[in-house]
Formats: sequence, C-alpha cells, structure tokens
Amino acid sequence: MRDLKVYFFIIFAVVSITVFAQQDPQFTQYMYTTLPFNPGYAGSGGICATLNYRQQWAGFTEIDPNSDMDNPTTYKVAPRDILFSIHAPIRALHGGLGLSFYNDTYGHQSDIAVKLNYAFRLNVGGGTLGIGLGIDALSRKIRNEYWGGRSGDQTIINEVQGKNDMYIDVDFGVYYSVTDKWYVGLSGTQLLSSIGGKKVDQKPSRHLYLLGGYNFVVPSNPNWQLKPSGLIKTDFKTFQMDLTLLADWNNGLIWFGGSYRMVDCFALLVGTRPFANASSAIRGLEFGISYDINITSKIGREGRSFGGFEFMLKYCFNIVRTPTTYGYKNTKLLGNRPIEYR
Repeated sequence: MRDLKVYFFIIFAVVSITVFAQQDPQFTQYMYTTLPFNPGYAGSGGICATLNYRQQWAGFTEIDPNSDMDNPTTYKVAPRDILFSIHAPIRALHGGLGLSFYNDTYGHQSDIAVKLNYAFRLNVGGGTLGIGLGIDALSRKIRNEYWGGRSGDQTIINEVQGKNDMYIDVDFGVYYSVTDKWYVGLSGTQLLSSIGGKKVDQKPSRHLYLLGGYNFVVPSNPNWQLKPSGLIKTDFKTFQMDLTLLADWNNGLIWFGGSYRMVDCFALLVGTRPFANASSAIRGLEFGISYDINITSKIGREGRSFGGFEFMLKYCFNIVRTPTTYGYKNTKLLGNRPIEYR
C-alpha cells in the first residue's frame, strides 16, 4: 500500500503538460468543490453544504474594436463563478445523495447548471469507496452584449447573441478515501455531450478528472499536518493541472498554503475552522479564501488582470442516532425477532 501511495504522487510530480485552456468552472480551492465534478463523492463526510464564489482574472476586460478608440467601449469578460453544493449519506439508499448548482460566466457566455448525484458506498480495504452517477441540466446563454466583433461577421453576431440552449447530460465517478489519511478520485463529466443545444453550437465537451491528496502528520509535532493534493483535468484536447500544499494546525483550527495552476498562476490559500475543538454543532463551520497571482500567464504579465480571488464557506454536521437496544420478554422468544426499544 505504501508503494501505491508513493507511485500515485509521483504521477502528479512528473506529469509535464504544455497546453492550457479554460475548461469547466475551476476553483483554486478545488478540494472543497469535489462533488460537482465527481458524483462518487456524494455522502462522504456527513451532511455538508458548501458555498463558493470565484472571480478569475479580476480587472480583465475586452475592448470593442468597432467603438471609438479615443473612448473605447469595454466589456467585463473575466470568468466569474458561484457554486453551491450539498450532499448527505442516506442509509436507506446504501450511499449518498448530492445536489449542486452553479452559475459560470465567462466572456459573453453564461451557464447555469443543476446536478443531481447518487453514490453507492461500500467499505473496502480500511476505507470507503463511492461509485457515483450524476444527471446534469445546463442552460447556456450568449449574452446580448457585443460578441464576436473581432471576426467582422455581423451574421455570426446576429445569429448567436441572446440565444439560449438547454443540455441534459450524465456524469460518472469513483471516489476512495481513508478517513484523515488519503483520498483519490477519477471521474468524467458531460459524457453524452450531445443531448440538446440546437440554437447555438456551444455544446459541452467531455471532461476527465483525476484528484488525489494525502495527510502527513508531522512526527515532531502531531498538532501539525501537511496536506499535498493535486488535480489533473482534460477535455481530451487540452490539459490543466493544479498542485497544492497546505499546512493544517490543530485539527483545522487554521490552515494555509500555496498552489500552482499550470500556465496560469500561483495562489495563496488560508482558512479556518474557528470552532474545530468545540463540542457543539458549530464545530463543522469552515471559512477559506484564496488569491491568485497571475505571474505565469500572459494576461498577468501584460497587466490586464490584478489576479483572482475566491471565497469558500462550508458547514458539515452529523445526525446522531439513538442506539437501538434489543431485548426479549422471556426465554421462550429466543431465536425470534427481538423487540425494539427506543
């Protein structure tokens, strides 16, 4: 098992990718946005709700080349994402259910999506394996603002602007975790990539995700943990990779670290579970923020963006069930179905 873990992280360390592109909604704090791209995650870690807001390439604008260059018209086209997800274990279903909603705005296109996920969960080798299936409903709209003017083809502009398309799709994923030690997930989204979308030729592409992470307890000070993680994503035409290292103190009371996204940015992350050591229900409340420094991208080097920022709010809790006690009225009932007391 130790060799398997080492091999897994070598994969993340040695993969060399030179092609970059914006794909599905992406988050610097991707370790808190697993459910939308891996339905196998549903039902892990109790009942959890997470809210994320991300502004990528803040300050990035597009200039309308047809406007007066002395007083040009500009459009805010930097990607912006709002994501809400919630999931819970459901004993009667032998697994978990999850629901995600996101609004992804980039360029002159806006997506609103709802995802419903189910994961069948079972215990395997000291950990938990989730095998999940998701159903997506995506509304994609080309906004009415200036779009496509650089092509100089007004026919294209008139054809697509203001149009709205609906897509139905499916996701599939597996997610394996050993509590407080390590996790790995493999998933595919928008696998059909063909149902709907008759007004605008902007169909979603199939995506593949590989996620993994490990928790190292510092031997000299067990209050500290180091948490490396990585995410590789591809639409089978382009690739992207995130590598992150977080330092966690005192059971998540505070955590901080750095991340690298290929050909885009370095990022700083910090967060807290202010009530991590409390005995009340609020112990599951967690906050996180990150800031992207776009020094590795052309957008950042040219001064067209002053970075990106992201906010995360998460709350998890468990419903404590009253233990079931069994008994018998007398010895004649031994072997029969016991009486249940509550």
